[in-house]
Amino acid sequence: MEGAEPAAFTQWASSWEGGKKIPAYTPKLFQCSDQNGKLAVEEIYSYSQEDLDGDDVMILDALSVIYVWVGSGANENEKKFAESVASKYLEGDVRPRPEMARIVKLEQGKETVEFKKIFEKWDDNLFKPVSLLLVNFRAVFLSGYFFLGSNSGRLQ
Repeated sequence: MEGAEPAAFTQWASSWEGGKKIPAYTPKLFQCSDQNGKLAVEEIYSYSQEDLDGDDVMILDALSVIYVWVGSGANENEKKFAESVASKYLEGDVRPRPEMARIVKLEQGKETVEFKKIFEKWDDNLFKPVSLLLVNFRAVFLSGYFFLGSNSGRLQ
């Protein structure tokens, strides 16, 4: 009988509600940082894997799971702050979520398959030391700095 489905069934059918389609949920990414000495949370729109900042903690809202992604360079203050923000965010959010919605903490480089699937593209090599070195080299090179032995200078 339609409409008599058990809650355990319908909570996992995220795009189904009484036989009607409901709009798909678009995950949201937030960056938690205290770079300027003050703890701040900022939403990152149209995000990709490259937006995961290894010096900060990121919160990814995937509706049934709130991921707290901890970058390898994040400090203790950011880690504690982000976990608190994720808890308050989940408690205070009014959008309908599955009853079993939870917070999952992940460390940079130890992402789950489920986490990776939320991103349009995922490169397992992006956070490896060689990739990080190349990313940093590109950033330094493109900013106009170069290094020669123990001396450093600015391109003229």
